[in-house]
Order: sequence, then structure tokens, then C-alpha cells
Amino acid sequence: MKQLLQTRNQLKKMGAIALFGDKYGDTVRVVKVGDYSMEFCGGTHVDNTNEIGLFKIVSESGVGAGVRRIEAVTSEEAFEFLEERNQLLRQSADELKIVQIKEVPRKIEQLQEQVKLLEQQKQALEDKFASQQAGDIFKNVKEINGKTLIAGQVNVSGMSQLRQLADQWKEKQLSDVLVLATATADGKVNLITAISSDAVKEGYKAGDLIKAIAPKVGGGGGGRPDLAQAGGKKPEGIQEALKAAEDWLSK
Repeated sequence: MKQLLQTRNQLKKMGAIALFGDKYGDTVRVVKVGDYSMEFCGGTHVDNTNEIGLFKIVSESGVGAGVRRIEAVTSEEAFEFLEERNQLLRQSADELKIVQIKEVPRKIEQLQEQVKLLEQQKQALEDKFASQQAGDIFKNVKEINGKTLIAGQVNVSGMSQLRQLADQWKEKQLSDVLVLATATADGKVNLITAISSDAVKEGYKAGDLIKAIAPKVGGGGGGRPDLAQAGGKKPEGIQEALKAAEDWLSK
């Protein structure tokens, strides 16, 4: 690293880059590092890069078009930073019950694969349980105002499984109208409504139905004429929402 003292005009002609605005005097100190960089002094106060010692970049981000910002620590703080990271890695290795730190990435990959497999098994069990519940719900068909309705609450994990049940209902053509609700583990509500193709042709719309019943569970939603969904935050209002579906159909 070299330091140069020249006038601003001379340095600009040499290709030096001015930083932090134009707050420079007539004579400017410039720092030149090999053939890589030559910049107006922006606060560098060492005579040689050897004085910096260990240099560790801790963050990097974009601050503008073609401009990157880095933050780094040097010297003693760099050693402290690396030691802190080493302690965290050692702690992680202890939690994972492995002896060598270098085995941490491989162990994490194994755990991720196990979690993925368990999630697949959980989903399969939930789907099976949902299908079993559907067998009971789908048997409960009411006739209202010349149309058949299946409406009920099921114990499933969320909207994805409600849509699966709606697909089963549609495939089997079990009724003109379907309304399903579930209370999720986090205290929320999912609602789904579906209308058969024949009923849609007569003017019945799943979106209109969901808008009529969703307020009962403190939510709102919408969708297509044949399928609509909504979310809510009042599980205690589910039965009222199902009753509202009967009222909507009776009108």
C-alpha cells in the first residue's frame, strides 16, 4: 500500500476515486493498493497494510447500482469475532452430539432429511385421517330449498386438506353445495365452500356463500363460482357459520 500527496486535479487525472462527497482540500492524501485500488483518503490511517493484521468481512450488502458496502473487523476484534463464532460452532457440535466440528454440516444435512421424511409421514397420516372424517361428513346430506347441502366441521391441519376433501366431494358428486370448516392449532379458522357445476349454471356462487358465512368466524374471503375459501380468527363461530350456510341456501 502506498500513500500519495498530490493536488486534487493531479490525482483525478491519475484516476483516483473521490469518496464521501467533495470535502477535500487542495492537497489530498490518496491511498493506493497495488493495481487494484486508488482512492482519496476516507479515513485510512496506517502506513502499511501489515499494521491491519487479520481482516474479516462480517457483512456485505448493496447500497446502490453497482455499489456494494462491506463491514469488517480487524486485528484483535477480528480474532474475538472468529473466537465467538468458533464457540458457537463448538456449542452446536455438542448439541448435535458429535466430536469433530467439521462433522456439523453433514449432521445437519442428516437431520434435515429426517425432518423431511417425518413431515411426509405426518402429511400421509393427516390425509388418511381427513379421508376417514370425510366418510362421515359426506353421509350427512340435507335438502334445503330444492338443493342438497353437506356442511360440517372436520379436524384437519388447514386449508390444503380442506381443498383435498372438496376435490373428493366434486369427484363423487355428493351434493349441490359443500361447506367445510376446521379450527387450526394456532386458534384460527379455515372455511371452504364448493358448488356443483349444475348449481353454478343456476346462479349459485361459492364466492357469494363464503362472503355470507365468513363474518361469523371473524374473517372474510372469496373465490371462483365453484370454489371459494376464507380464513377467520373465531373458532367459536364455526357452528354459527355452518348454520348461516343453511340460511343462505334457504333464501
